[in-house]
Amino acid sequence: RTLLYTIKFELAMRVPDDTTPRQAVIVADSFNSRFKPITLERPRCLLPLANKPLIDYTLQHLANNGFYDITILACAHSAAIEKHLTEGKFGKDERLSVRHVTLNAENCTSFGDAMRELASLALIRGPFVLVTGDIVSNMDLRGAMEVHQKNKAVNKEAIMTCVFKQALPSHPTRSIEDDVIVCLNPNTNQLLGLQSANARRFSYEVAFFDSHDVVDFRYDLMNTSVMLCETHVPERFADHFDTRDMYSFIKGIINEEEMCSETIFVHVLKQDSYAARVSNLRSYAAISHDIMHRWTYPVVPDNNSPPEEQYIYRRRGIYLPNSVRPYKAKIHQNTIVGSETTIDRNAEIADSVIGRKCEIGANVKITNSYIWDEVTIKNDCVIDSAVLCSGATVKANTTVTPGCILSYDTVVGPNTTLKNGTRVTVAATHIRNDSECSNDSEETRCSDLDLSSDTDLLGADSWGKLYQSEEEGSSEEDEEEEELTHDHRLWYLRHTDFPEDNMSDSSDSTPVPSEPEHDDPEAGFYAEVCDSFRAGFAIQKDIDNVLIEVNASKHAYNVSVSDQLLHSTRALLELCPEPREFQKYVTYFAPMFIKLAKDRDSQMVILDEIETWAFERCKLAELQKILHTLYNEDVLEEGNILEWASGCTDSAVMESIGKFINWLQEAEEESSEEEESD
Repeated sequence: RTLLYTIKFELAMRVPDDTTPRQAVIVADSFNSRFKPITLERPRCLLPLANKPLIDYTLQHLANNGFYDITILACAHSAAIEKHLTEGKFGKDERLSVRHVTLNAENCTSFGDAMRELASLALIRGPFVLVTGDIVSNMDLRGAMEVHQKNKAVNKEAIMTCVFKQALPSHPTRSIEDDVIVCLNPNTNQLLGLQSANARRFSYEVAFFDSHDVVDFRYDLMNTSVMLCETHVPERFADHFDTRDMYSFIKGIINEEEMCSETIFVHVLKQDSYAARVSNLRSYAAISHDIMHRWTYPVVPDNNSPPEEQYIYRRRGIYLPNSVRPYKAKIHQNTIVGSETTIDRNAEIADSVIGRKCEIGANVKITNSYIWDEVTIKNDCVIDSAVLCSGATVKANTTVTPGCILSYDTVVGPNTTLKNGTRVTVAATHIRNDSECSNDSEETRCSDLDLSSDTDLLGADSWGKLYQSEEEGSSEEDEEEEELTHDHRLWYLRHTDFPEDNMSDSSDSTPVPSEPEHDDPEAGFYAEVCDSFRAGFAIQKDIDNVLIEVNASKHAYNVSVSDQLLHSTRALLELCPEPREFQKYVTYFAPMFIKLAKDRDSQMVILDEIETWAFERCKLAELQKILHTLYNEDVLEEGNILEWASGCTDSAVMESIGKFINWLQEAEEESSEEEESD
């Protein structure tokens, strides 16, 4: 079945000035197998990215650009998409009216079929934006629309403008499978040729160069899957009845230019715009990290979240909701934790996304992984560079290695180490057309199969089978894509080592600070500050000489004054040998910090970094002592501490420093009374 949704965005604040309907079409299906076995049970457009369904990013992008008439074409899992649109954020929004129609389309197995189905519906009334249901973007489409209108004014036969973004070939958001070499007229940006970068040959006829004075061949452009189309583009797909994808359609238009004179243009986004498509697991991981690093701003977790799931953004890319209090756990950099998730003692999480209502046991180590909703991970497990879908369970003392995918409701373990790239599912492995789609019936669940037959590989209590794609009838091209897509090295970005001090069982060992990688200026600066602090305190060097070294490092790495103070504060907190020496330690460094933090803003940087460090290192209990010591050493002023505390919304922080703040307030009141009496 093909499910057609028409969503009309009645946004009073964003109605376009003109009366022409601004339409958009979303093709929700991907028509490939890159996310199997996950997409045997759920469509790609509903998979969570940073705890938000992919299609919501696409809908939000279009709504932000004023598109109020949106048609969604979906073939696979249409009931699930209908339910999400009805019950989700966009279905509940009073500003939106949602209307959906279900159509019979048994032969809709490709992007081309979807476009031909759109042509038969005759819903397109003018120029429209065509996108896929898995894009994340903060771009302003007005620039691309203006370019398209100008191209149309100059060339009446311009039928499409494809939006590209400049990105190096090695950029992780570029799809290896869909990579192209673009041939342009540099003067007009007309698209003259398109060649797959995976093709074994790259050739153009000599006559091609005779007919064009100048051409640019560009391999630094990434397709964003955003296209501005004229009304008759779906009809052109109907004319080309055997065209299966957009790549073939564009090549066909270019090749037929002499006969039909239709042209396609390219618009290259500005560098400050973000646009990428979740086309495989590699780009899924890369875009997740981009969201955490806020490259997609304002499309970030702490914006537009429902009240019950409001995230608080902390430094180093940490996002925690108010309902999560990981007092005994260690939450490291680039991590999102969903609401109502419980994390037990000594668990460590870094460079990962944790979904809602998850249960993470004691001594669990999670790095560079994506844990979806309602996942259970028992004690003493290690999850490294893996995807755990909703409802999955990892029994105690189990290691999930890089590239593993545990699909919905699967169980592995206990006391097991999965092989790299293991994929486990409870869904049937044979789906029609070997595409990323299935019928909505329960036949995709393999309840009639023996799901405990792979216990020697998955663990004694496992539930699920090793997923193996259908081999019969698959072409050499399909096999190459399968090999590329499911090789964990494609999406596994980097291994994250936890700080050595947190991994040590010895209570009297000297902590080693968690230093960032040295391939970026701030990381190099932080490392040198740590060296200067460590050496200076060890031999009790003149503190002015230590400050000279820190300033020299600041200029060498070209870091800002604010970052200098931030990293110096972090080093001060990390390098303290042991709690009983903290007073001596702060007394030694206090003169330097007094010189660095003379004004209110500088002291606020120190206070914010202390709060961040206390959360990351689970040191909230020591927060009051730290602030009191810095206050006594004249590093922090009373008024600035009270102002910072008044703006703090975290109840755990206020609880830990409440006595100190009350003492400061009482002292301030007494001082005011004495001044009045004088």
